[in-house]
Amino acid sequence: MIRTNQLSVTLGGKTIVRDAMLCIPRGKVTVLLGPNGAGKSTLMRALAGLIATDDVHVDDMKLAAFSPLERARKLAFLPQDGAPVWNITARELVALGRLPHRSPFAGESETDRAAIDAALQSTDCVHLASRQIETLSGGELARVKLARLIAGDPDWLLADEPLANLDPSHQRAVLALLRDMAAAGKGVVLVLHQLDAALHIADELILLKEQNIIASGPAENIVQPGIFEQLFDARFHYHEVNGQRTVTQIW
Repeated sequence: MIRTNQLSVTLGGKTIVRDAMLCIPRGKVTVLLGPNGAGKSTLMRALAGLIATDDVHVDDMKLAAFSPLERARKLAFLPQDGAPVWNITARELVALGRLPHRSPFAGESETDRAAIDAALQSTDCVHLASRQIETLSGGELARVKLARLIAGDPDWLLADEPLANLDPSHQRAVLALLRDMAAAGKGVVLVLHQLDAALHIADELILLKEQNIIASGPAENIVQPGIFEQLFDARFHYHEVNGQRTVTQIW
């Protein structure tokens, strides 16, 4: 699991995350939901080890004690932006995900090639492999960046807005892929703004508002009438479709 006891993050003299106590299980999809500015992305960066803190433990080990190589093998993070600096091919970008598993200056092994090919296949990027990344659309690049993380075969995948720029069919495919990864025993933690997608995939929910966690736990326990009104200051209709709890905003 990923565990925090009383995680707070202050940047530029402003508290962005306050006293976050979390227990995020492996083998589940955990989704962070909240309005803009609630602290979701900052919390994700702290969980990924990109913000210095002693209050994040991954699989019972303090994340700050991991070497960079150990952390790269254990945990992969997909930020909202992070456009590649070099104009390399899509396959070359995906291949970077294998670097933590290779000796310095070593070439690709058969295992590396198999992992790269499988990641391209799983994200519908095989036909993009030889394309220069500057020629890709926003949605195509988003899928290639996700393939890079998948190629690294981490125990934990943390992704901030992985559905951004994707068309509906690819959103569905990516959600199914992430669900399969969790079913295979990996920990999947996502920031999503699409409420319907979040409720479709989430086993666990973490709700943030004004830098505080207002609820966390199994989605079935949290999704109750009134909770999203509290979170988003909007009106919602709660109902079930084919046995699944659905929430629709009332405009």
